[in-house]
Amino acid sequence: MPEIPFQRVAIVGLGLMGGSVAKALRAVGYEGQIHAALPSAAAVAALRSSAEPWRIELGHQLPEVLVDADLILLATPPKVLLSQLPEVARWADPAAVITDLASTKNTIACRATEIFGARFVPGHPVVGSEMTGFPAAREDLYRAAQVVLTPLTGRTDELALDKVRQFWMALGAGVQEMSPQAHDAALAATSHLPHLLAYIYLAGLAPQFPGLENLAGGGLRDFSRIVDSSPALWAEILQENQQAVRQQLQQFQDNLHLVKQLLTDEAIPDLQTWLERGKTVRQQFHFPPVLSE
Repeated sequence: MPEIPFQRVAIVGLGLMGGSVAKALRAVGYEGQIHAALPSAAAVAALRSSAEPWRIELGHQLPEVLVDADLILLATPPKVLLSQLPEVARWADPAAVITDLASTKNTIACRATEIFGARFVPGHPVVGSEMTGFPAAREDLYRAAQVVLTPLTGRTDELALDKVRQFWMALGAGVQEMSPQAHDAALAATSHLPHLLAYIYLAGLAPQFPGLENLAGGGLRDFSRIVDSSPALWAEILQENQQAVRQQLQQFQDNLHLVKQLLTDEAIPDLQTWLERGKTVRQQFHFPPVLSE
């Protein structure tokens, strides 16, 4: 397993994703410094006791967190992240590598590269949880997960890219690369639209029948688990990737229209063919590991 090629890691945002990076670093025996920025002084005070076992230095002001860091990891929601870029650039060491964890890449990759230049390496760990905040963070979140790096052709420094790749591999993740545009198109299909469908289905389900909440089986439970995620965060993600999500939604609507025509006695064999196709496609996917409590 590669060694972590950074001596001082600064994490901007210590929620589920950023907090899991901090815990994972300690779990693999990282001996460098970990500094983390939280959104308010009150949040810093509230988390000091929780963070202490992992020896995380907490701060509210970016200057105290970013000083001398050789890796800056941006782990805040997309809109917050974009708003933070100028201040991060103001205080970041000129030699620091900067990366992010956002699940939409095109806008962030372009804007951050304009600000930081070739040392910005866009990234997205394709893993997560419906739980939020530092208490939900876990040291094994990234173990055996996939991290997608989306360098801009001719604009991302190869050495910085290689260091970020080593960083994630040292935490136990697999790493692949694709363009920001290809990433956003793919994630619209595998993540963004599924979340949208789950939210909208549940939103329209409640008024239909009284007492419906007592008749839910495991299928609805498993399908709807992701609806416990943050609606505010997912509204941001869907807005940011709206063009690709619209394309996937149109394809889904076309498929729904076709399947609706198959809900007749005469078309049951064709309907079964669609169901078998769905099962076959699912078996081709490599899902993140199921994490025990």
